[in-house]
Amino acid sequence: MSDLQRVFKIVITFLAVYIVFDIYIRIHYLSLPDIHKETLRNTNTVRAETCIVQKYITTIWERNSRLRQKCKITKQVLTPTNVTFYNWKNLNYCKVPKCGSTFWMQVFLALNNVENIKDVFGKRRSLYHNNALNKKSTMDHFSGSDVIFHVTRNPYSRLYSAYVDKIYLPGFWGVASEINKRNGKACSQSPSFEEFLKFIMKENFQDPHWQPISEICGSCNVPYNVVSKQETFNNDVQFILDHLSISRRLKKEFLTNLKKKHTENSIKEITKVMIGYAKEAPCLTFIQFCQRLWKSFKIQGYISNLLSFPHKKFRTLNFTNTTAIVKIYIKGTKKIHMTSVMKKHQRQHYLAKAYTGISRKTVKDLKRMYKADFDLYGYSYELPKEH
Repeated sequence: MSDLQRVFKIVITFLAVYIVFDIYIRIHYLSLPDIHKETLRNTNTVRAETCIVQKYITTIWERNSRLRQKCKITKQVLTPTNVTFYNWKNLNYCKVPKCGSTFWMQVFLALNNVENIKDVFGKRRSLYHNNALNKKSTMDHFSGSDVIFHVTRNPYSRLYSAYVDKIYLPGFWGVASEINKRNGKACSQSPSFEEFLKFIMKENFQDPHWQPISEICGSCNVPYNVVSKQETFNNDVQFILDHLSISRRLKKEFLTNLKKKHTENSIKEITKVMIGYAKEAPCLTFIQFCQRLWKSFKIQGYISNLLSFPHKKFRTLNFTNTTAIVKIYIKGTKKIHMTSVMKKHQRQHYLAKAYTGISRKTVKDLKRMYKADFDLYGYSYELPKEH
Protein backbone atom coordinates (compact mmCIF):
# COMPACT_ATOMS: atom_id res chain seq x y z
CA MET A 1 0.00 0.00 0.00
CA SER A 2 1.43 3.40 -0.97
CA ASP A 3 1.77 6.36 1.43
CA LEU A 4 -1.02 8.18 -0.42
CA GLN A 5 -3.36 5.22 0.07
CA ARG A 6 -2.53 5.09 3.80
CA VAL A 7 -3.26 8.79 4.21
CA PHE A 8 -6.52 8.39 2.28
CA LYS A 9 -7.55 5.47 4.52
CA ILE A 10 -6.81 7.47 7.69
CA VAL A 11 -8.85 10.43 6.43
CA ILE A 12 -11.82 8.20 5.55
CA THR A 13 -11.67 6.53 9.00
CA PHE A 14 -11.58 9.91 10.74
CA LEU A 15 -14.57 11.18 8.76
CA ALA A 16 -16.54 8.02 9.58
CA VAL A 17 -15.87 8.41 13.30
CA TYR A 18 -16.78 12.11 13.14
CA ILE A 19 -20.09 11.38 11.40
CA VAL A 20 -21.04 8.70 13.96
CA PHE A 21 -20.16 11.04 16.84
CA ASP A 22 -22.18 13.86 15.26
CA ILE A 23 -25.24 11.59 14.95
CA TYR A 24 -24.86 10.53 18.61
CA ILE A 25 -24.71 14.15 19.79
CA ARG A 26 -27.81 15.06 17.76
CA ILE A 27 -29.79 12.17 19.23
CA HIS A 28 -28.64 12.53 22.83
CA TYR A 29 -28.31 16.30 23.07
CA LEU A 30 -30.30 18.30 20.53
CA SER A 31 -33.54 16.40 21.23
CA LEU A 32 -33.38 16.96 25.00
CA PRO A 33 -35.34 19.46 27.09
CA ASP A 34 -33.92 23.00 27.13
CA ILE A 35 -33.75 23.03 30.93
CA HIS A 36 -31.10 20.30 30.93
CA LYS A 37 -29.15 21.82 28.01
CA GLU A 38 -29.02 25.10 29.91
CA THR A 39 -27.75 23.26 32.99
CA LEU A 40 -24.97 21.69 30.95
CA ARG A 41 -23.94 25.03 29.46
CA ASN A 42 -23.61 26.60 32.89
CA THR A 43 -21.52 23.93 34.60
CA ASN A 44 -18.91 26.53 35.52
CA THR A 45 -21.41 28.33 37.75
CA VAL A 46 -22.65 25.21 39.52
CA ARG A 47 -21.71 24.61 43.17
CA ALA A 48 -18.81 22.20 43.66
CA GLU A 49 -20.92 19.61 45.47
CA THR A 50 -23.23 19.26 42.46
CA CYS A 51 -20.53 18.49 39.90
CA ILE A 52 -21.31 14.78 40.18
CA VAL A 53 -24.91 15.60 39.27
CA GLN A 54 -23.84 17.45 36.12
CA LYS A 55 -21.78 14.48 35.01
CA TYR A 56 -24.81 12.28 35.67
CA ILE A 57 -26.95 14.17 33.16
CA THR A 58 -25.63 12.03 30.29
CA THR A 59 -26.81 8.86 32.05
CA ILE A 60 -30.31 10.29 32.48
CA TRP A 61 -30.41 11.42 28.86
CA GLU A 62 -29.37 8.01 27.60
CA ARG A 63 -32.22 6.37 29.52
CA ASN A 64 -34.73 8.92 28.22
CA SER A 65 -33.47 8.44 24.67
CA ARG A 66 -33.71 4.64 24.96
CA LEU A 67 -37.27 4.86 26.23
CA ARG A 68 -38.35 7.15 23.39
CA GLN A 69 -36.59 5.06 20.74
CA LYS A 70 -37.91 1.71 22.03
CA CYS A 71 -41.47 3.07 22.23
CA LYS A 72 -41.16 4.31 18.64
CA ILE A 73 -39.46 1.20 17.21
CA THR A 74 -41.77 -1.33 18.87
CA LYS A 75 -44.78 0.97 18.46
CA GLN A 76 -45.48 0.22 22.08
CA VAL A 77 -48.83 1.60 23.12
CA LEU A 78 -49.33 1.46 26.86
CA THR A 79 -52.58 3.13 27.79
CA PRO A 80 -53.04 2.90 31.55
CA THR A 81 -56.49 3.15 33.05
CA ASN A 82 -55.33 5.95 35.35
CA VAL A 83 -51.89 7.47 35.77
CA THR A 84 -51.67 9.44 39.00
CA PHE A 85 -48.89 11.96 39.54
CA TYR A 86 -47.84 13.32 42.90
CA ASN A 87 -47.14 16.99 42.38
CA TRP A 88 -45.17 19.69 44.20
CA LYS A 89 -44.33 22.85 42.26
CA ASN A 90 -42.26 21.60 39.28
CA LEU A 91 -41.92 18.02 40.57
CA ASN A 92 -44.21 15.31 39.13
CA TYR A 93 -43.88 11.70 40.24
CA CYS A 94 -45.63 8.50 39.15
CA LYS A 95 -45.51 6.21 42.17
CA VAL A 96 -44.30 2.64 41.61
CA PRO A 97 -44.41 0.26 44.63
CA LYS A 98 -41.20 -1.71 45.33
CA CYS A 99 -39.14 1.02 43.62
CA GLY A 100 -38.25 3.38 46.46
CA SER A 101 -41.80 4.74 46.70
CA THR A 102 -41.68 5.06 50.49
CA PHE A 103 -38.75 7.49 50.30
CA TRP A 104 -40.44 9.64 47.66
CA MET A 105 -43.68 9.69 49.66
CA GLN A 106 -41.61 10.92 52.60
CA VAL A 107 -40.11 13.64 50.40
CA PHE A 108 -43.51 14.86 49.22
CA LEU A 109 -44.85 14.80 52.77
CA ALA A 110 -41.83 16.79 53.99
CA LEU A 111 -42.09 19.31 51.15
CA ASN A 112 -45.62 20.06 52.31
CA ASN A 113 -44.56 20.20 55.97
CA VAL A 114 -41.01 21.55 55.99
CA GLU A 115 -41.11 22.76 59.60
CA ASN A 116 -41.40 19.23 61.00
CA ILE A 117 -39.27 17.27 58.53
CA LYS A 118 -37.63 15.19 61.28
CA ASP A 119 -41.04 13.80 62.20
CA VAL A 120 -41.51 12.43 58.69
CA PHE A 121 -38.89 9.66 58.62
CA GLY A 122 -39.00 6.44 60.66
CA LYS A 123 -42.79 6.31 61.10
CA ARG A 124 -45.37 3.72 60.04
CA ARG A 125 -45.27 3.43 56.24
CA SER A 126 -49.04 3.74 56.02
CA LEU A 127 -48.67 7.36 57.18
CA TYR A 128 -46.78 8.17 53.98
CA HIS A 129 -48.72 6.09 51.49
CA ASN A 130 -52.19 6.96 52.77
CA ASN A 131 -51.56 10.66 53.25
CA ALA A 132 -53.74 13.00 51.20
CA LEU A 133 -50.95 14.65 49.20
CA ASN A 134 -51.43 16.81 46.14
CA LYS A 135 -52.23 14.38 43.31
CA LYS A 136 -53.20 14.93 39.70
CA SER A 137 -54.41 12.39 37.16
CA THR A 138 -53.92 14.57 34.10
CA MET A 139 -50.89 15.73 32.14
CA ASP A 140 -52.36 19.16 31.40
CA HIS A 141 -50.49 20.77 34.29
CA PHE A 142 -47.01 19.89 32.95
CA SER A 143 -44.78 22.77 31.88
CA GLY A 144 -41.45 22.97 30.08
CA SER A 145 -39.48 23.34 33.32
CA ASP A 146 -41.11 20.40 35.12
CA VAL A 147 -39.31 17.31 36.33
CA ILE A 148 -41.52 14.36 35.29
CA PHE A 149 -40.23 11.04 36.54
CA HIS A 150 -40.87 7.48 37.60
CA VAL A 151 -38.55 4.84 39.07
CA THR A 152 -37.93 1.54 37.30
CA ARG A 153 -36.46 -1.71 38.58
CA ASN A 154 -35.24 -5.01 37.19
CA PRO A 155 -38.39 -7.21 37.03
CA TYR A 156 -36.53 -10.14 38.63
CA SER A 157 -35.56 -8.24 41.79
CA ARG A 158 -38.86 -6.33 41.97
CA LEU A 159 -40.88 -9.56 41.92
CA TYR A 160 -38.71 -11.16 44.59
CA SER A 161 -38.97 -8.04 46.75
CA ALA A 162 -42.76 -8.10 46.39
CA TYR A 163 -42.80 -11.78 47.36
CA VAL A 164 -40.70 -11.21 50.51
CA ASP A 165 -42.63 -8.12 51.59
CA LYS A 166 -46.16 -9.28 50.81
CA ILE A 167 -46.17 -13.09 50.83
CA TYR A 168 -43.26 -14.34 52.97
CA LEU A 169 -44.04 -11.58 55.46
CA PRO A 170 -47.75 -11.16 56.25
CA GLY A 171 -48.30 -8.13 54.02
CA PHE A 172 -50.97 -9.81 51.91
CA TRP A 173 -52.05 -12.64 54.21
CA GLY A 174 -55.19 -13.35 52.19
CA VAL A 175 -53.22 -13.88 48.97
CA ALA A 176 -50.67 -16.08 50.76
CA SER A 177 -53.47 -18.20 52.23
CA GLU A 178 -55.08 -18.66 48.82
CA ILE A 179 -51.76 -19.78 47.30
CA ASN A 180 -51.26 -22.27 50.15
CA LYS A 181 -54.79 -23.58 49.75
CA ARG A 182 -54.22 -24.28 46.04
CA ASN A 183 -51.00 -26.10 46.79
CA GLY A 184 -52.31 -28.14 49.74
CA LYS A 185 -50.08 -26.44 52.30
CA ALA A 186 -50.77 -25.58 55.92
CA CYS A 187 -51.81 -22.06 56.84
CA SER A 188 -48.63 -21.43 58.84
CA GLN A 189 -46.35 -22.40 55.95
CA SER A 190 -44.88 -19.85 53.60
CA PRO A 191 -45.75 -20.20 49.90
CA SER A 192 -42.66 -20.75 47.78
CA PHE A 193 -41.44 -18.04 45.43
CA GLU A 194 -42.36 -20.11 42.37
CA GLU A 195 -45.86 -20.77 43.75
CA PHE A 196 -46.27 -16.99 44.04
CA LEU A 197 -45.03 -16.41 40.47
CA LYS A 198 -47.32 -19.08 39.03
CA PHE A 199 -50.30 -17.67 40.91
CA ILE A 200 -49.95 -14.06 39.72
CA MET A 201 -49.30 -15.12 36.12
CA LYS A 202 -51.96 -17.82 35.86
CA GLU A 203 -54.64 -15.69 37.49
CA ASN A 204 -53.38 -12.47 35.86
CA PHE A 205 -53.59 -11.13 39.39
CA GLN A 206 -52.69 -7.48 38.94
CA ASP A 207 -51.52 -5.51 41.95
CA PRO A 208 -49.35 -2.35 41.82
CA HIS A 209 -46.63 -4.13 43.83
CA TRP A 210 -45.89 -6.47 40.93
CA GLN A 211 -47.81 -5.01 37.98
CA PRO A 212 -45.45 -4.08 35.09
CA ILE A 213 -44.10 -0.55 35.61
CA SER A 214 -44.72 0.33 31.97
CA GLU A 215 -48.44 -0.26 32.59
CA ILE A 216 -48.62 1.59 35.91
CA CYS A 217 -46.99 4.77 34.59
CA GLY A 218 -47.81 4.61 30.88
CA SER A 219 -44.16 4.94 29.98
CA CYS A 220 -44.80 5.42 26.25
CA ASN A 221 -47.66 7.88 26.71
CA VAL A 222 -46.19 10.30 29.26
CA PRO A 223 -43.39 12.79 28.40
CA TYR A 224 -41.01 11.62 31.13
CA ASN A 225 -37.73 13.54 31.21
CA VAL A 226 -36.17 11.56 34.06
CA VAL A 227 -36.19 7.76 34.03
CA SER A 228 -34.84 6.84 37.45
CA LYS A 229 -33.70 3.35 38.42
CA GLN A 230 -33.77 1.48 41.71
CA GLU A 231 -30.27 0.20 40.91
CA THR A 232 -28.86 3.76 40.95
CA PHE A 233 -31.40 5.20 43.35
CA ASN A 234 -29.11 7.43 45.46
CA ASN A 235 -27.53 9.15 42.46
CA ASP A 236 -30.91 9.59 40.79
CA VAL A 237 -32.37 11.15 43.94
CA GLN A 238 -29.50 13.63 44.12
CA PHE A 239 -30.01 14.51 40.45
CA ILE A 240 -33.74 15.15 40.92
CA LEU A 241 -33.33 17.14 44.13
CA ASP A 242 -30.79 19.35 42.39
CA HIS A 243 -33.51 20.42 39.95
CA LEU A 244 -35.94 21.51 42.68
CA SER A 245 -36.28 24.93 44.22
CA ILE A 246 -35.46 23.84 47.76
CA SER A 247 -32.93 25.03 50.30
CA ARG A 248 -29.53 23.38 50.71
CA ARG A 249 -30.51 22.50 54.29
CA LEU A 250 -33.61 20.63 53.17
CA LYS A 251 -31.74 18.82 50.40
CA LYS A 252 -29.06 17.78 52.90
CA GLU A 253 -31.73 16.47 55.27
CA PHE A 254 -33.25 14.31 52.52
CA LEU A 255 -29.88 12.88 51.48
CA THR A 256 -28.89 12.19 55.10
CA ASN A 257 -32.05 10.16 55.69
CA LEU A 258 -31.51 8.35 52.39
CA LYS A 259 -27.85 7.42 52.91
CA LYS A 260 -26.87 7.57 56.60
CA LYS A 261 -30.16 6.75 58.32
CA HIS A 262 -31.73 4.49 55.71
CA THR A 263 -31.20 1.14 57.47
CA GLU A 264 -32.45 2.29 60.88
CA ASN A 265 -35.43 4.15 59.42
CA SER A 266 -36.41 1.18 57.24
CA ILE A 267 -36.27 -1.27 60.15
CA LYS A 268 -38.45 1.00 62.26
CA GLU A 269 -40.97 1.51 59.45
CA ILE A 270 -41.12 -2.11 58.29
CA THR A 271 -41.31 -3.61 61.81
CA LYS A 272 -44.17 -1.33 62.85
CA VAL A 273 -46.30 -1.99 59.79
CA MET A 274 -45.59 -5.75 59.74
CA ILE A 275 -46.55 -6.15 63.39
CA GLY A 276 -49.91 -4.65 62.47
CA TYR A 277 -50.34 -7.21 59.66
CA ALA A 278 -49.09 -10.11 61.80
CA LYS A 279 -51.75 -9.47 64.43
CA GLU A 280 -54.35 -10.22 61.75
CA ALA A 281 -52.62 -13.43 60.59
CA PRO A 282 -54.62 -16.23 62.29
CA CYS A 283 -52.00 -18.99 62.26
CA LEU A 284 -48.64 -17.24 62.45
CA THR A 285 -47.12 -17.30 65.94
CA PHE A 286 -45.16 -14.37 67.34
CA ILE A 287 -41.84 -16.26 67.14
CA GLN A 288 -42.53 -17.41 63.57
CA PHE A 289 -43.23 -13.82 62.59
CA CYS A 290 -40.03 -12.54 64.24
CA GLN A 291 -37.96 -15.25 62.52
CA ARG A 292 -39.37 -14.33 59.11
CA LEU A 293 -38.77 -10.64 59.73
CA TRP A 294 -35.17 -11.37 60.82
CA LYS A 295 -34.56 -13.29 57.59
CA SER A 296 -36.18 -10.56 55.50
CA PHE A 297 -33.68 -8.07 56.94
CA LYS A 298 -30.90 -10.43 55.91
CA ILE A 299 -32.36 -10.59 52.40
CA GLN A 300 -32.28 -6.80 52.27
CA GLY A 301 -28.69 -6.73 53.47
CA TYR A 302 -29.44 -5.01 56.78
CA ILE A 303 -28.36 -7.90 59.03
CA SER A 304 -25.34 -10.08 58.30
CA ASN A 305 -25.91 -13.64 57.12
CA LEU A 306 -23.42 -14.74 59.79
CA LEU A 307 -25.80 -13.89 62.64
CA SER A 308 -28.30 -16.44 63.93
CA PHE A 309 -31.80 -15.54 65.05
CA PRO A 310 -31.62 -14.42 68.74
CA HIS A 311 -34.45 -16.66 69.93
CA LYS A 312 -33.92 -15.95 73.65
CA LYS A 313 -34.34 -12.19 73.26
CA PHE A 314 -37.80 -12.59 71.74
CA ARG A 315 -39.00 -15.30 74.14
CA THR A 316 -40.39 -12.88 76.75
CA LEU A 317 -41.91 -10.45 74.24
CA ASN A 318 -45.16 -10.30 72.27
CA PHE A 319 -46.79 -8.18 69.56
CA THR A 320 -47.39 -5.30 71.98
CA ASN A 321 -43.67 -4.74 72.64
CA THR A 322 -42.99 -2.82 69.41
CA THR A 323 -40.17 -0.64 70.77
CA ALA A 324 -38.29 -3.58 72.26
CA ILE A 325 -38.68 -5.59 69.05
CA VAL A 326 -37.32 -2.73 66.93
CA LYS A 327 -34.30 -2.37 69.25
CA ILE A 328 -33.36 -6.05 68.82
CA TYR A 329 -33.36 -5.76 65.03
CA ILE A 330 -31.40 -2.49 65.06
CA LYS A 331 -28.87 -4.03 67.44
CA GLY A 332 -28.52 -6.91 64.97
CA THR A 333 -27.51 -4.45 62.23
CA LYS A 334 -24.71 -3.12 64.43
CA LYS A 335 -23.20 -6.41 65.59
CA ILE A 336 -21.50 -6.87 62.23
CA HIS A 337 -21.12 -3.69 60.21
CA MET A 338 -22.36 -4.23 56.66
CA THR A 339 -20.52 -2.13 54.10
CA SER A 340 -22.31 -1.16 50.89
CA VAL A 341 -20.38 -3.87 49.03
CA MET A 342 -21.30 -6.52 51.63
CA LYS A 343 -24.96 -5.50 51.44
CA LYS A 344 -24.93 -5.68 47.66
CA HIS A 345 -23.36 -9.15 47.59
CA GLN A 346 -25.70 -10.51 50.26
CA ARG A 347 -28.79 -9.17 48.46
CA GLN A 348 -27.56 -10.67 45.20
CA HIS A 349 -26.92 -14.00 46.93
CA TYR A 350 -30.53 -14.28 48.06
CA LEU A 351 -31.88 -13.04 44.72
CA ALA A 352 -29.85 -15.57 42.71
CA LYS A 353 -30.82 -18.34 45.14
CA ALA A 354 -34.52 -17.46 44.77
CA TYR A 355 -34.43 -18.06 41.01
CA THR A 356 -32.43 -21.28 41.28
CA GLY A 357 -34.75 -24.18 40.53
CA ILE A 358 -37.55 -22.07 39.04
CA SER A 359 -38.97 -24.06 36.13
CA ARG A 360 -38.23 -23.02 32.56
CA LYS A 361 -41.93 -22.56 31.84
CA THR A 362 -42.36 -20.18 34.76
CA VAL A 363 -39.31 -18.16 33.68
CA LYS A 364 -40.61 -18.07 30.09
CA ASP A 365 -44.02 -16.84 31.25
CA LEU A 366 -42.36 -14.22 33.44
CA LYS A 367 -40.26 -12.89 30.57
CA ARG A 368 -43.33 -12.65 28.37
CA MET A 369 -45.40 -10.86 31.01
CA TYR A 370 -42.67 -8.31 31.78
CA LYS A 371 -41.26 -7.97 28.26
CA ALA A 372 -42.05 -4.26 28.01
CA ASP A 373 -40.22 -3.51 31.28
CA PHE A 374 -37.15 -5.49 30.19
CA ASP A 375 -37.01 -3.78 26.79
CA LEU A 376 -38.03 -0.20 27.56
CA TYR A 377 -35.69 0.22 30.54
CA GLY A 378 -32.74 -1.82 29.27
CA TYR A 379 -32.77 -4.75 31.69
CA SER A 380 -31.21 -8.09 30.79
CA TYR A 381 -33.37 -11.18 30.38
CA GLU A 382 -30.59 -13.24 31.94
CA LEU A 383 -31.52 -14.74 35.31
CA PRO A 384 -29.79 -13.27 38.41
CA LYS A 385 -26.42 -14.84 39.31
CA GLU A 386 -24.06 -14.65 42.27
CA HIS A 387 -21.48 -11.85 42.02
